[in-house]
Amino acid sequence: MKKYVYISLLFILTTIATFSQNKTIKGTVIDEKTKEPIANAVVKVKGSDLHTVTDIDGKFEIKADKKAILEISILGYKSMDKAVCNCNKQICNCPKICMKQSKISLDEIIVKSNPLQDISHSVIVVDDVKKGSQPRNVTDLFNDIAGFSIQKRSATATEPSLRAFKYEQMNIKYDGGMKMVNACPNRMDPITAHVIPEEVRKIEVVKGPFTVRFGQSFGGIVNMITKAPTPEKYGINGSIQSGYETNGNNFVARAELMYAKEKYDITLDGERRDFGNYKDGDGIETSSSFETTSYSIKAGYNPSNNQRLQLDWRQKFGKNIMHAGLPMDSPKDDSYMLGLDYKVNKISDKISSVSAKGYFSFVDHLMTNGYENEDHTRPNYPAMDARTPITSNTIGGKFEIGITPSDKLLIYTGLDADIIKRDGNKTVVINAMNGNPLPNPVIKKSTVWQDATISDYGIFAEANYKLTNKITTTIGLRTDFVSAGIDDPSAKYEALYGGNVKDINDVVFGGNISAKYKNNGLQLQLAFGRGTRTPSMVERYIYRFTIGADSRQYIGNPYLNPEINNQLEFSVAKKMAKIRFGVSTFYSKMNDYITAKINPAFIGTGTVAPKQFVNVDANQYGFDAFFNYKIIKDLEFKSDISLTKAHNDTFNEPLAQVAPMSFHIGLKYEKEKYWMDLRSKFAAKQADFSPSFNETETPAYNTFDLRLGYKPSEKLSLGASIINIFDTAYYNHLNFAFKNADEYNGRRIYEVGRNFSFYAKYNF
Repeated sequence: MKKYVYISLLFILTTIATFSQNKTIKGTVIDEKTKEPIANAVVKVKGSDLHTVTDIDGKFEIKADKKAILEISILGYKSMDKAVCNCNKQICNCPKICMKQSKISLDEIIVKSNPLQDISHSVIVVDDVKKGSQPRNVTDLFNDIAGFSIQKRSATATEPSLRAFKYEQMNIKYDGGMKMVNACPNRMDPITAHVIPEEVRKIEVVKGPFTVRFGQSFGGIVNMITKAPTPEKYGINGSIQSGYETNGNNFVARAELMYAKEKYDITLDGERRDFGNYKDGDGIETSSSFETTSYSIKAGYNPSNNQRLQLDWRQKFGKNIMHAGLPMDSPKDDSYMLGLDYKVNKISDKISSVSAKGYFSFVDHLMTNGYENEDHTRPNYPAMDARTPITSNTIGGKFEIGITPSDKLLIYTGLDADIIKRDGNKTVVINAMNGNPLPNPVIKKSTVWQDATISDYGIFAEANYKLTNKITTTIGLRTDFVSAGIDDPSAKYEALYGGNVKDINDVVFGGNISAKYKNNGLQLQLAFGRGTRTPSMVERYIYRFTIGADSRQYIGNPYLNPEINNQLEFSVAKKMAKIRFGVSTFYSKMNDYITAKINPAFIGTGTVAPKQFVNVDANQYGFDAFFNYKIIKDLEFKSDISLTKAHNDTFNEPLAQVAPMSFHIGLKYEKEKYWMDLRSKFAAKQADFSPSFNETETPAYNTFDLRLGYKPSEKLSLGASIINIFDTAYYNHLNFAFKNADEYNGRRIYEVGRNFSFYAKYNF
């Protein structure tokens, strides 16, 4: 590992940067139609980190080379490029820059251009991982984001983990508000498996409970934004794309078609994925094949320039899905999502926006150890035939008003709701015992979710106040009214809790306060958040299912307390002509954190003791940091590092399921027609593991990837990549183990070995 780092550093230190004489550029940005000045527009020197913001009169001043291009952008307007005047004057006054209005945004929760709308400790990540590689699902897009680790139960059952937060501890949204909840208690159908990866254009991350506007927030918010229908020209537009990977003979095909006029538009997006079993760095084949067919339709209507009504419908059909981390597979994993949005901006001087969102999602999932196709049966079939058809319904919505009492104050207030209902049964038919067929098969039935429902109704208000042109403060308050109950309880489950499990009603309070300072490329942030989360259905109502990384059964606890996260975070970032760096440090005191421990009191005849969900007190601390250096105009060095330490104070041991320290280092060379991206990831050994959770130490690993791309014309893009160049055998600390799959039963699920990938995309 060290030799690669030394080579990269030596390359940087010996590179001679080119310098040009800068001059001062002055100008004014105005609305093309109204001719009114546009304040808070970002004016950036393209290809650098130099930028400024227009004042209340639309004026700006920036230093740039006489051959530079200025990039101007602001929410609600189409971004544009402007060439700097090629004169010999040291101070140059540009003609007025006219910007065209664009369709209003329905989906983004973080707005970068206006300091009143910045969410403290938020990060906007523009995805570029798809260049030259084929993501299995959306989770692959998180691989290169600092602070995130990936948990794998199968090739499709992968989920991101942020710091010590996972599962429902992270509030994961689609397009600013929609969500989809897994039906499988083993999470073999996570929400990240139900959206077309190539459709995601941006991932927004709030690394802590630092906003109250998007539901309960215990450990942060992730917003995956799909592509909005914003064509450059009216009429018919679209693209076709195809990709292939050698490790697994994986094939991806995708098409997008858009028809747009001034008042309305419609976009159709469809894809087909056919992935096979892959081999890891040791040459061991992992059962990971799957087939998915997905499509989405977005239809929008614009009554006026400041209004947008949009309908979003998507379906995914999955079949022949192999799960290495479970003794069952999925012949079916289908999902449906419907969303309806309306937003109006600039209603008056006092009301900046009104928005309403409603959605419905449904997951239909089947787990079984036997198929009609004998190639997919598990070793214990047909002696035991197990089938678990399960469903998940989620319905919700949000209403929000943006109020501007003055030009320095912006207030968001509103209501939201999420209602989750799950049901399903497991049927096991025992056809043989000790190798001998039974004359009368034994049939066992059990309820999976006990017909459970959780309803969350929230009310919130968040105020952003601009103290000065450099300092902004944010204060938010939130209250959630949550009810949980079951309509089909198991008698044995009820017996554990006094013979009658009552409905639970919780009222939880959260809030945040932060201050941000921005000046000449320097940004300082200090934030405190009180995040809350009520227990999930698994934590409350699961009964004797093996849902974890080990083979033990889990038992829910209906009387768990809500989790509370008191998180303090300080960050500093600096942007200069060629260098950009920053660091965030955080500390969390977590009360009633939910984990699981072995409970010998619940042991059954001939079985090992199960795990029961319990509340504990815990804390975590750590940091994220990055350093980027623009070596020459088109070549950039990038690096980041993240570390989280978490401790279970109640059990006096490390907290379970926390990823070790990791860092990325890379070189990216990008021209208009071609690019090269060399990346390396190092994950340290995880020696801090939880004995009560049956965790074990995880070894360190180091991987290298190379991505290449070429754009021979405006319409055609070609890409190729080598993933895991040195065929390293490795697995992440959070990965599950093989179960009832083959002779490698009990071995961790390793990641993909060396993989060659190719893709082509044509726009029309």
